[in-house]
Amino acid sequence: PSPPSDIYYPSAGVFLARRGRWFLAAKAGCNADNHNHNDTGSVILYRDGRPFLIDLGVESYTQKTFSSRRYEIWTMQSQWHNLPTFDDIQQKDGAAFCASDVHTSFSPDTAEISMNLSAAWPEAARLEYFTRTVRLTEKSFFLHDVCSGEYKTAFLSLMLCETPHIDNCRVCVDTLGTLFFEGADGPAEVDTLPITDARLRIAWPAVLYRLRIPFTNTLTVRAE
Repeated sequence: PSPPSDIYYPSAGVFLARRGRWFLAAKAGCNADNHNHNDTGSVILYRDGRPFLIDLGVESYTQKTFSSRRYEIWTMQSQWHNLPTFDDIQQKDGAAFCASDVHTSFSPDTAEISMNLSAAWPEAARLEYFTRTVRLTEKSFFLHDVCSGEYKTAFLSLMLCETPHIDNCRVCVDTLGTLFFEGADGPAEVDTLPITDARLRIAWPAVLYRLRIPFTNTLTVRAE
């Protein structure tokens, strides 16, 4: 049978929605899942069945993967998901690092999830308040982050598998579409990521990209 167009699984905090050419997945929940990555609040976006905003997945399993050093592995870290980083402080693992006040709504035109992510980072991030709202329509995708705290710097990571081309507050992602930003505190930067691990290469090309967008309190991203 065809999968449902929209669904939210409260026990796992998994949100799925389809509109027109778009498919969206978002994670609420917490960082205590089996095979956990520190990625509460992250999103995945596909357009026409092709990955736009991606989740890297996991490298080839090693002893380190299942050890106390698990979160030294870069693919497990929040800075390599579609999430902010505050003063270089990332999310931590454990049930305490979670989303709260999760609300979802589905209508024929729009699917939306909002959540409070303040608790997903440790106290060292000096984060007082962080809400994320993600919305999908037939024409576009919206991500709206509102933060406050005593942190000095913040940037949003957006993970891509096609080459981004920056033009002020607009980024063209090769043949997939365009990202527009409002509230950026300076120009976006691009990290080029050579992918050499055999397991990752099953899914991805030899090079991936991380877009880093600096901001202070409020940032809106739109994909068209």
